[in-house]
Amino acid sequence: MSENLELQRYGRNKSTLVNSTYISSGEYRNKFDKITDNKDVNRIIYSKAKEMLLHRSGTLYEDMYWFDAVTGKIIAKEIDSSEEEQILYSESIGKAIEGKNNIIAVHTHPCSMPPSIADFNSAKDHNYMLGVVLCHDGKIFCYKSDEIISKMMYNLYVADYYVQFHDEYLAQLEAIKELSETYGIEFWEVQ
Repeated sequence: MSENLELQRYGRNKSTLVNSTYISSGEYRNKFDKITDNKDVNRIIYSKAKEMLLHRSGTLYEDMYWFDAVTGKIIAKEIDSSEEEQILYSESIGKAIEGKNNIIAVHTHPCSMPPSIADFNSAKDHNYMLGVVLCHDGKIFCYKSDEIISKMMYNLYVADYYVQFHDEYLAQLEAIKELSETYGIEFWEVQ
């Protein structure tokens, strides 16, 4: 385990701490009932979501699970990432998810931002049925993509909105809202 991770775990990154009381609450649990129409799959995703969030609380590292959308079976997982704010796909993960079209990919976002353009593009590249972002502040976003969007174009949209709002979260949220009107992406916050 890296020294950086240990320092973050011991409160060095208070902005990414997870409210364990909230993620154990009925209110948070009920959000998962709205992710799919399959109660068993939703229950499994919720169980792993709590594990991921508690594991990465106070850090900038992400965890990710890939689930079979029909059975809820775990296809692959990355819970030892040593790169901040990203998941690198290992060869074994690539092989596990290759050719499948019923995958729900679930990962944490320590800074509690909406899905990134990398998330949308990964959903398209890997043919995910659904992507789910678990924010450390308790928000949950679902997303889908039928199209690759250039990172440069996305960054231009975000920059324009940042000038307007002076807030990175709102800039990213408004950028993906606008892009979803023209391009084959969709997302929603699970309430």
